[in-house]
Amino acid sequence: MTAPLRTALLVASLALFACRPTPPPAEATAAPVPEATPEPTPPPLPPLPDPVVDLHVDTITQIIDKELTWDSSALEASLPSLEAGGVNVVVQAAWIPRGVDNPRGVALRKINGILNMVRRSRGKAALVRGPGQLEAVLRQGRIAVVIALEGGTALTEGEATLRELHELGLGMVGLTWTESSAYADSSAEPRANGGLTEAGEEMVRLCNDLGLMIDVSHMSDAATAQTVALSRAPVLASHSNARALADVPRNLTPDLLTAIADKGGLVGVMFHGPFVRKGGRASRGDVVDQVKHLVGTIGAEHVGIGSDWDGIIQSPEGLDRAARLTDLRQDLELAGITGDDLKLVNGASFLRFWRAVEAARAPTP
Repeated sequence: MTAPLRTALLVASLALFACRPTPPPAEATAAPVPEATPEPTPPPLPPLPDPVVDLHVDTITQIIDKELTWDSSALEASLPSLEAGGVNVVVQAAWIPRGVDNPRGVALRKINGILNMVRRSRGKAALVRGPGQLEAVLRQGRIAVVIALEGGTALTEGEATLRELHELGLGMVGLTWTESSAYADSSAEPRANGGLTEAGEEMVRLCNDLGLMIDVSHMSDAATAQTVALSRAPVLASHSNARALADVPRNLTPDLLTAIADKGGLVGVMFHGPFVRKGGRASRGDVVDQVKHLVGTIGAEHVGIGSDWDGIIQSPEGLDRAARLTDLRQDLELAGITGDDLKLVNGASFLRFWRAVEAARAPTP
């Protein structure tokens, strides 16, 4: 075959191949989609134990002043005694005495002391800063500790100091003790035309914004009424009684009791004898009378226990330490406070109250 002929045949075959249609690509075989693995169902939460609450003890002051530990039998509300009494929530007060040179420093020392108490509790206690944390700690079988400030004189720089203490773990604020402060009158020294000051009104609003519980125990009648009216959250009197049964300024009038309850608040029955009954040494039965009176007046959902143990009080006969709370609960049952009412007084009222305070706080930006 001559070269010109071979060339011609090659050109023709190439032309024929170029005209042949390109076969369609084979369809891609889709990979099988695996079935979605269902999310594992979280295990159910353990049941929430019934809260058993003491709304006010002064244990850290005794620990510091007498160089004790929380286990010491010299304490009325020692850790072993709280356990024996079934207490699983305790409000530890950072109390500011009258006339101290550095009240902010006293508050810082006592709050840090409470934090150290908790750290050294061998895992038996935990600090809580809200109702959700409280529930978690109760489910763990530990004692929930709430920190309270008792005395607004510690708030030397106003908002800045309150925020500082809040960052450390403060959960409850009392703007007075027996000494009137820049924020409110004390029941021990009410001022003419007194009550909340302008700075006190600002402090109440800030407590609401931060979700801090406001304690009106030790406030004058005027300051208490104004605080209840101004606060958008319910307030509590952590350790106060009914004035109808013991007529002293530290106790609450019927009008104030009603105002606190109408706002969703809480009153903790306290154990200092002269504030429990008129004259003579108080007994455990007198404490029962205070509880019954308050339950009958404002309802069990607004009543709790705030012993004031370790606050140098005159404890009622038969009620000299936290372990004796089991006896008090038996007496309350015998007096007709049973079932849900007894659970509320024991501490369910406090959980209800704290949830309401949390609901009223300012939204996080």
